[in-house]
Amino acid sequence: MKFTDPLEALRTSFLESLRVRGQTPATLRVRSQSLHTFFLWLASEHIDDVREVTREHVRAYALSLTQQRLTTHTRHVKLITLRRFFEHLESTDAILVNPCLGLLLPKLEERLPRNVLTQAEARRILDAPDTQTRKGIRDKAILELFYSTGIRGEEMAGLTIHDVDCKNGFVRVHKGKFAKDRVVPMGAKASAYVIEYLREVRLPWSAQRKDERALWLSSHRPHQAMKKQAIAAMVGAYKKAAGIERPGRTHLWRHTCATHLVANGANLLAVQRLLGHRSLKTTQLYTRVSAAEIRATIRRHPRSRLPRRSAAKPGA
Repeated sequence: MKFTDPLEALRTSFLESLRVRGQTPATLRVRSQSLHTFFLWLASEHIDDVREVTREHVRAYALSLTQQRLTTHTRHVKLITLRRFFEHLESTDAILVNPCLGLLLPKLEERLPRNVLTQAEARRILDAPDTQTRKGIRDKAILELFYSTGIRGEEMAGLTIHDVDCKNGFVRVHKGKFAKDRVVPMGAKASAYVIEYLREVRLPWSAQRKDERALWLSSHRPHQAMKKQAIAAMVGAYKKAAGIERPGRTHLWRHTCATHLVANGANLLAVQRLLGHRSLKTTQLYTRVSAAEIRATIRRHPRSRLPRRSAAKPGA
């Protein structure tokens, strides 16, 4: 649906302010879609000027989202987008009064990571690439780096040859989520496979592309930089080849890395910095995953269940 030019101009201005602050394309799409929902509601109320929106309108819109039986998370995203949109309008003097002041957001439940590989499953996937081929060496290096560092898919795709310090075992992540740079340590195995990839694979592949700085190159000529989607597809293919049916691709490795670190006694603050979490509360979710796995394991113990008691005989 085509909205009025003033509304579209305000949406464009808001999204541009988010882009400048380093928000990811995925976040920008979510914010844009959330505003689209709000603009549709405005049209149904015959409102085409944001200066006409009152607190009563905002409350009515929030109620309409509840009546649509949307999930708590979806309603939270749409309303927090609305709040930030009007904060932007207020800061740019597009409105005098912010109608979202005092708006209460739906309380989100802490959601545990839904899928985590066991250590045995992780090994099966890591062993899947054929390291007798150049493509297999590259894929093995990517998988090992995912497991070792827990970096996001877009962060992996954005790495350059200058971001990996294999000698000292560090990876520099540029403009991760929340537009923050960070330095992430990588394990000895990941370092070894990245070194092998750089020497045995990337060097010959980049012979005709001296100006290419991307770390990961496509196995197809002319060996251009791998996109995030190609890396995700590769990760998913090896998971399928290993016979593992858990949902998720690159982010599955992020959850797995964090959970295995916590389960093996890693310091939560260190894991928080490794993953680039803004809040320690997010990192603490992985302690609950580990506890859940421990409880599930204990249930398999032969003496974890009480025997069924037969009914007492009358007069016994």
